[in-house]
Amino acid sequence: MNLVDIYTKPIINSSEKNIRNSFKENDKREYNDPLRKWPLKGLAYSNELGAVVSGISPKLGTALWVPALMYFGADIYDKYKNDETQYAPSKRRGLKEAIFQAMASVVLPTAAVKTGQKIFSSLGLASKSGLSIKNKQTVIEKSLSYMQSKSLHTFEDNPTPYVDGFKDAISTMASDLHGDFRALPRAKKILKVVNPLKNFDSIAFANPQKLSEFSEKQALSVLEMREKLMNNEKPKQLSNKLFKKFLDIQNEYKKIYPQDRYLGKAAKSILKEYHHTQIFKNKMIKTAGGFIALALLLKPIDNFVEHIVIKKTVEPGLDYFSKSLNKE
Repeated sequence: MNLVDIYTKPIINSSEKNIRNSFKENDKREYNDPLRKWPLKGLAYSNELGAVVSGISPKLGTALWVPALMYFGADIYDKYKNDETQYAPSKRRGLKEAIFQAMASVVLPTAAVKTGQKIFSSLGLASKSGLSIKNKQTVIEKSLSYMQSKSLHTFEDNPTPYVDGFKDAISTMASDLHGDFRALPRAKKILKVVNPLKNFDSIAFANPQKLSEFSEKQALSVLEMREKLMNNEKPKQLSNKLFKKFLDIQNEYKKIYPQDRYLGKAAKSILKEYHHTQIFKNKMIKTAGGFIALALLLKPIDNFVEHIVIKKTVEPGLDYFSKSLNKE
């Protein structure tokens, strides 16, 4: 053996050994599904983001279902056609993935979002009003429709009929909803009673005194704000932006309405926008609750579905079903 062989052979053998070891390590690596890695995986939750924002933007909430459905279809088809890196179509694998996506990306995340929204809504019970966020939102929505149905100038000298009429409208609505609850079959009634989030969030179960006080405050606020606006004064509840808009639209309304009516029309228009901003704020609070619940529970939901639902329930069920078919 010459000197060249002596010095090169170990080097060549060492290099070959490293290459072989490298292949062995690669063979031992777990398969990393690209559809289960971010950012692609994020598409699976776009529908949940849609559920979160649907309260403040229904069209966006609906649109966000599109990428989610495309992802579900691609993932289920991929699992049906391929066993990791091997082409091996399997209905069993496709069905298992469909169940996983239904539970981990639709059913449980939606439940998490709704629960988060209800929890944040119920936090309003600790506020001065003593009402949940949803109950306050319901009163404000009713205030808007009530205001639009009335000629506010007729209550300038005597606000009592307006205030009492609104309080009666809210009380009647709550009473009717409570009556609907009492008329439910016993089984459904029990389910609703044992659900505290449902009770906190329904105006039918709101504290009647607190509801009456908030309704009165809301009605008086409308008339007080209108009085200020009729004097071209800024109400404390109104933002600078809305008051500026009120001043701007007066000139437009002068061209449309008589001299004795344009100011009242402008005031009513701004009060309508004020109601919308209040409704939006309440919806945003609930939306924040949905976002937080979704962020906190996404990973636990994934783990629960994969290790409990799929491993301990779905797979044994599919195995049993397959054996039953083979016996037949």
